[in-house]
Amino acid sequence: MIIISSSETTRRRVLGRFCGAAALVAGLVATGVTAPAGTATAAAPDPTAPRATTSQPRTENGRLPVKAIEKILQADGHVSKSGVLEVDIDRKDIHVIGGNPPVRFKDGFQIQHELFFQSLGHGKAILNGDLALRPQEIQPVIDAFIAHGLTFQAQHQHLYDLRPMVWFLHFRAIGDPIRLAGAARAAIGKTSTPLPQHSPPHPRTPLPVRKLERILGGDATVGENGIVTVTVQRTDKIRLGGVVVDPDLGVSTSVQFQPLRKGRAAVVPDFSMTASETQPVITVMRRHHWEVGCLYNQETDEHPQLYFSHMYRVGDPVTLARQIREGLDRTAAKRA
Repeated sequence: MIIISSSETTRRRVLGRFCGAAALVAGLVATGVTAPAGTATAAAPDPTAPRATTSQPRTENGRLPVKAIEKILQADGHVSKSGVLEVDIDRKDIHVIGGNPPVRFKDGFQIQHELFFQSLGHGKAILNGDLALRPQEIQPVIDAFIAHGLTFQAQHQHLYDLRPMVWFLHFRAIGDPIRLAGAARAAIGKTSTPLPQHSPPHPRTPLPVRKLERILGGDATVGENGIVTVTVQRTDKIRLGGVVVDPDLGVSTSVQFQPLRKGRAAVVPDFSMTASETQPVITVMRRHHWEVGCLYNQETDEHPQLYFSHMYRVGDPVTLARQIREGLDRTAAKRA
């Protein structure tokens, strides 16, 4: 270490700070202090994980290093109006038929990994997400969560009659966004997910996007195969792992529409509900003959605790959107 200073006092002060910091680091190592649960940590090298370098950008002024995260995950993302980055990665290698009446799920509809990044400032972010898995991938992915400091939150099915069956594992972590992306990529590397993936440059759909958006009271995006996703934010304050999270961090209601022939659509809402909201929502939806695919928690250490229910129906997309809005009106969702 070389210190250049015109003042002997300044030189000694800088040297003292350096030695004090070195002693602190040595003390932490010697006492075996580790990062808290849910914080992404450096793990043993994984051949499936891209290497992070010191030249990669970190969060600046509360913004995420979006391009760097996308490069690590090898997939394009979408930044919401509130600044949350969502990266969806399709399981193009899993060809699913499901629902009643049965429908062939196209790429971009339901069977995908979903990763949400929210900047916390000061070089940190929170990651909340889930992976869509074959049964034989579940245990290796859980092991990858553990090895890379990701908190394992839930394991379940979304719809009960998929062929083949797909399982979803939820996870979260807080830390440097580059390391979070690398940890998530390492977990995805335990699957046969085809990468890289890129969003269609000019996606089109036969569905009435703006009308669906207006009825549901949310923000719509159009993806591959004309699939429309509408996210309707919750209006209450949600804490996850002690952090107040943005409604776009995967804790709000999401509705997907897959276009079918003759103007119809296969529709799957994923309702976000508190305990007191579950029965009113399910009562309304069953009255409209929706199939209830599941009811579960997808996060741990969440306040208030949220419950999620994926439902399924085929029909006129506008009519079905109005029925979903009836269900949303029983929750703390943003009003239409």
